[in-house]
Amino acid sequence: MSEQVNNEQFFLGVLGLKDGKWAPNRKFDGGMFGSALIYAEELDKTPEFDAVKISKINKNTGTEDKEMWVSPRLKARQEAEAAKRVRTGVQETADRLRAQRKAAAKNS
Repeated sequence: MSEQVNNEQFFLGVLGLKDGKWAPNRKFDGGMFGSALIYAEELDKTPEFDAVKISKINKNTGTEDKEMWVSPRLKARQEAEAAKRVRTGVQETADRLRAQRKAAAKNS
């Protein structure tokens, strides 16, 4: 059975990524996800932030419980960075294997 969510225990925080750090921008009541999403999407279109996200934040502890929405720009950048790391790793492995084969052939 699904758990009943108490919207009074958390709020939705819209955070903006600037200079590599997430900074709070605006708070919404826990049941106002639609309004928070509209605001975050509009904020994401501005050059003020590199990316925007909506997080569910516990009112008692102030901790971020869950990311509810993340800027498509951030997702695209993260995917591109991950692909670049994979390409770099593949190239480094190929170079290392090539050097090992060359050394083995030289010693034979």
